[in-house]
Amino acid sequence: MVHTILTWLTANIGFVTLLVGGFAIFLYLKQKRDKKRDAANLIVQEVRYAETQVRNYRASKTYPLSSTILPTRSWNENIHLFVSDLSESEIDLISTFYSQAAFVDNLINEIATFAMRRVETQGIEAIPQLAMNAPVPLELTPQQPLAPQATPAVPNVMVQEIRVTRTLHAHTILNEVSERIEFIFNSPAIDKLIRISKRKWYLLWI
Repeated sequence: MVHTILTWLTANIGFVTLLVGGFAIFLYLKQKRDKKRDAANLIVQEVRYAETQVRNYRASKTYPLSSTILPTRSWNENIHLFVSDLSESEIDLISTFYSQAAFVDNLINEIATFAMRRVETQGIEAIPQLAMNAPVPLELTPQQPLAPQATPAVPNVMVQEIRVTRTLHAHTILNEVSERIEFIFNSPAIDKLIRISKRKWYLLWI
C-alpha cells in the first residue's frame, strides 16, 4: 500500500507540488482575511464603546476615574489593512476620532493622578471633592500672600496649587474636547468596516 502511494506521488510530482502550493496560498489568504475581519470587528466595537462613554459624559458631565474610553486602540495598528477599502476622507475621519478619544483618556489619567495625590495627602475623605464636574480651588497668585504661620510650608503649598491649576485646566479642556467629538458609528466608514467584519471566511478575494 505504501509502495503504491509512493509510486503514485513520484509519477504525479507536478500535480502534488501544485496541490501543496495551492493549499499554502489558500491558508495565507485565509489568515490574512481573518486578521482583517477580526481587526474590523474590534475597531467597530471600540468606536461603539467610546461613543457610549462620551454620550454618558455629555449627560452626566463626569467620567469614571478608573476607566478609559479606549481600553484598546486597534486602529493605529491595523490602518494599513483598510487602505484599499476606505477613502482618504474616511480614514481621516476614523483617525481623528481615535486621536480625540486618546486625548480624552490622557486628560482622565491626569485628573485621576491628581485625585490619588489628593487622597495621599488628605485621606480618603477627599475623594467626593474630585468628581469631574466639581469646582476646583482657584490658583494662588502673587497678590494673594500666604498667612505668616503658613510661611514654612510655601514650597508644598505652591506645588499643590500648581497641581490644582493643571487639573482645573484639564477639566476645562476635557469638557471642550468631549463636546466636540464627532460620532462616527453610523458613518459610511464604519458601515464598511461592519461589512468587512461579517464577510464569510471563504470570500478570500472580496
